[in-house]
Amino acid sequence: MNSQQIQSKAPAQASSRAEVEKQKTEREVAFRKIWSDTHKDYRGRLPDGTYTVMGWAKYGGGLVSASSISDAELAERLESIKRRTR
Repeated sequence: MNSQQIQSKAPAQASSRAEVEKQKTEREVAFRKIWSDTHKDYRGRLPDGTYTVMGWAKYGGGLVSASSISDAELAERLESIKRRTR
């Protein structure tokens, strides 16, 4: 596989700083929704104020924050919240 083929398979990236900031903000809002829906025994805050939750075992477990949670886990947890609130 040559470098052009590798570059063509790379995921699309935000083209402007504004788009990057918008994606970051949307991700933080979604994570905050997950944080507030998580039982207090499984969520917390780091000394620097970063919100954290316990990650699901199938995604590796441990503490995750808005910047470290995987896209798949974020989407699945949001879907889980939506199902419970119907």
